[in-house]
Amino acid sequence: MQKKIIVAEEGGGLKQTFIFADQIPQRGDFLVRLKGRKSSAELTFIYIGRKQDAMDLNVTLVHEAPETYGRVTVKAALFDEAKINFRGMIEIGPDARGADSYLLAKALLFSPKARVEIHPYLEIKTDEVKASHGSSVGRIDKRQLFYMQSRGLELEEAQNIILAGFFGEFTPKILLLLRRQEI
Repeated sequence: MQKKIIVAEEGGGLKQTFIFADQIPQRGDFLVRLKGRKSSAELTFIYIGRKQDAMDLNVTLVHEAPETYGRVTVKAALFDEAKINFRGMIEIGPDARGADSYLLAKALLFSPKARVEIHPYLEIKTDEVKASHGSSVGRIDKRQLFYMQSRGLELEEAQNIILAGFFGEFTPKILLLLRRQEI
């Protein structure tokens, strides 16, 4: 899967969410170019990997005009032997003074055999910009699950509550996906 998106209009904006579950492509390449002054892009990628799902996800956000705004968020929940390899690049070009960009990648592992690699990159070619990235990978806390189960919840219900908290604003969509699949 390849997507190239250009936001060329002054003040133009893009806000898009991509959810990878059920049928997961082996590779996803996304390139977003902010060419219009004060243009913006907010991209969210959600990955729910099961069994032996594996994906290479590459996202590049290029700021080419002044005062652009960009956010890339990747959240992954991995079960069984699922894997994701994420590479994220924020590039701020020489004409992009005043750019504000952030890349965030988080993964929650539900199995000791699940794997994740996160590679964030920044390439900044001008001054007077805000650019940063953050990432975290963690395993589900067995004590949390035990506590929830000791209060009468089944394992699946406890995992769904933890996932709902992890995915936050996307909870309704995620819960629909989980109802179609077994955890």
